[in-house]
Amino acid sequence: MSERDPFTVFRARMDALGFRPSSVLGQNFLLDPSLHRFLADRAGPTAADTVVEIGVGLGFLTRELAARAGRVVAVEIDARLHQLAREELADVPAIEWVLGDALSGPGRTLHPAIAAAAPPPGGRLLVVANLPYSVSGPLLAELLALPALPSRCVLLVQKELAQRVAAPCGHADYGGLSALVQAMMVAKLVRDVGPQVFRPRPKVVSAVLELECRRDGPLADVDAAGRRSFAVFVRQLFQQRRKVLRTTLAAAASAIGRPAPELAAERAAARAEQLAPDELVALWRATTTG
Repeated sequence: MSERDPFTVFRARMDALGFRPSSVLGQNFLLDPSLHRFLADRAGPTAADTVVEIGVGLGFLTRELAARAGRVVAVEIDARLHQLAREELADVPAIEWVLGDALSGPGRTLHPAIAAAAPPPGGRLLVVANLPYSVSGPLLAELLALPALPSRCVLLVQKELAQRVAAPCGHADYGGLSALVQAMMVAKLVRDVGPQVFRPRPKVVSAVLELECRRDGPLADVDAAGRRSFAVFVRQLFQQRRKVLRTTLAAAASAIGRPAPELAAERAAARAEQLAPDELVALWRATTTG
């Protein structure tokens, strides 16, 4: 695989196509080759694995992933960037190119190509992405509802979001997204990434967020429909995170079409934000069987 051209060459190609980066789409290009290698190395794909990359951009990270993985599903929403990346990596057979919004499935679910990206026999499904800030949260939630949970996700996101996802119960940043992710994944904020390595430069600091599947976690035996049910349940509880379960549990149970279970007085006086992810799973299970 040949080395990529400098960014100035890509900028000239983008100018020729009339391309201007969109802040709405989060089009901030990561330029540092060492960071592309770092993200690919953290994901650790092998020839037995399938990698989904969301937000291909100019294909810089795609190049690193394709050099390691057996298959890369490369998703890009912008037709001009999709064209440039395909031209740049035309000699790489391991890439399945997808032009479209990653959240263009029914009801803003995942694109069908992502939903169909099951791990191969004996291999893993990995997700690696420089995620647009505006849709990072919804994308994370949707990845957790894939038919097969990814073994690992390595995501470049806004640092504020990474801190929320990785926050432990009891921390001020702990919320519904924290609980949802941590019920299925071990979340780790790996390193900060400053705005100087992007073009255009974002106004915020980014961070590498790593998620590792909890193979023996409390939802390990639950299918995609069950995980969606849990997500709805958690979102409903955290809409009134500071109110006690005595007040909020009935609405959360109703949101998933279940009756609320009876709670002991001490548990009924607790708030959603005081419950660790595994406790929330236990509460959801009690609700679904109550």
